[in-house]
Amino acid sequence: MGDDEQRVASRFGFWVAIATSVTTVVTFALAITALPDVVPYPFADEQIAEQWPGDYYWMYPAMVLMLLFVALVVALHEHAPPARRIFSRLALGIAIVAAAVLLIDYYLQATVMQPNLEKDQLDGWAMLTQYNPNGVFIALEELGYLLMGVTFLALVPALAGASRLERAVRWLFVGCFAASVVALVVVSAFQGIDRGDDFEIIVISIVWLTLIAAGIMLAVVFRRALGRQFPARA
Repeated sequence: MGDDEQRVASRFGFWVAIATSVTTVVTFALAITALPDVVPYPFADEQIAEQWPGDYYWMYPAMVLMLLFVALVVALHEHAPPARRIFSRLALGIAIVAAAVLLIDYYLQATVMQPNLEKDQLDGWAMLTQYNPNGVFIALEELGYLLMGVTFLALVPALAGASRLERAVRWLFVGCFAASVVALVVVSAFQGIDRGDDFEIIVISIVWLTLIAAGIMLAVVFRRALGRQFPARA
């Protein structure tokens, strides 16, 4: 990689890391304030209409976050030593799948479910709505965020830097994957396949907290890389 390419890659990684952290904070804050109340089947109670559209606001920054997540993995791929890029390529492939699953999930909620709710057109609503703890929306979220955890694990060998900060990022990524798997096993052990939204809430929280912390740390990593490559211009 030439000098100009290295500079562009490091600067790109720096700004994407910051944007990822900030967007995750915004998404997390909106999601916490919009946690939907428990609604009985068929999930078409008047209470849902009263909560609309606030329960959907967080999905818009969440969709942006999915794109930033892929961009961050691209930046880490460019940052990885050439001999380790087989791992970052694997991570990028998994990241694209994870982001696609969640983008489709959130986009359908924002553009299909909301208008149908507003027009009281609720055929098929129960299976797809976010208010169904055993519905399609929750299942796709579980899958998407589990795949994000796998992405973090695949990135670990690609982060070959010896600095204390990069070691901390590696441990953070391992911890995210391990915590997600442990949460899945524990919740499934107690609740079986009828997990409701318990595991979904846990795995989202784990991944989002990881993105917030990793975004901050990786911004410093990319900034330091830029300083080492171009000390006179950094």
